[in-house]
Amino acid sequence: MADTKVSRNKQARNAERRQCERELAEALERRDETEPPLEVEEEAVAVEPAALRAADSGADGEGATE
Repeated sequence: MADTKVSRNKQARNAERRQCERELAEALERRDETEPPLEVEEEAVAVEPAALRAADSGADGEGATE
């Protein structure tokens, strides 16, 4: 194939099409797999409620001293 703008564009389109086909084939192969469970760290769960309370008290203006 000659090295022209048209041929480069055609090669790029073909490469993109092949990539999409590979991604689709992989997705179809994996469609029956289940999602892995999310791992929750105990520290993050313990800290989160306190962080939410602090954010709530400052967000509405209550508890602020001037």
